[in-house]
Amino acid sequence: GEAGYEIHCPSGYGEALWDTLMAAGKPHGLKPFGVEAQRILRLEKGHIIVGQDTDGLTSPVEAGMEWALAKKKPFYVGKRSIEMQVAKGVTRRLVGFTASGAGPSPKDCHLVIKDGEIVGRITSVVKSPTLGKVIGLAYLPPAMAETGQRFEIRVDGGVMVAAEVVPTPFYDPDNARQEI
Repeated sequence: GEAGYEIHCPSGYGEALWDTLMAAGKPHGLKPFGVEAQRILRLEKGHIIVGQDTDGLTSPVEAGMEWALAKKKPFYVGKRSIEMQVAKGVTRRLVGFTASGAGPSPKDCHLVIKDGEIVGRITSVVKSPTLGKVIGLAYLPPAMAETGQRFEIRVDGGVMVAAEVVPTPFYDPDNARQEI
């Protein structure tokens, strides 16, 4: 969630660029990090991974991404479908949640259970080292998707873990860390 940059260069210059950046950043404590760290950081900011937190049937309305729609344009691909879905009402919403630290932690694809029935699923979850708690994203029915709603996740071995809907981003909601 902090200021970041992407640098593109021809592949033949990649190693030289890497070496130059690492040398320039050494006095500032620059260190490379891996994909797992990137996965945790993106989840702390509530950023989705298309294909993990969404699938081919997910609409921007369900995923809370209406902001990405070109609503001021007279036409965009999928506009009619989105309008029809909004008029009909969505059956699920992607929400942020925190889970109880007691017992086993939920994993991606674990199920949300209500009254013995499957009502949702976890798309992303991790124990955040920064926040010191389990955070994640899950699809829930709209009636269960409001901040403060409590629900249960069935984890490995059939154990039920308590969770609560919370706002995203989990970390730095005011984006103060992006100020340079």
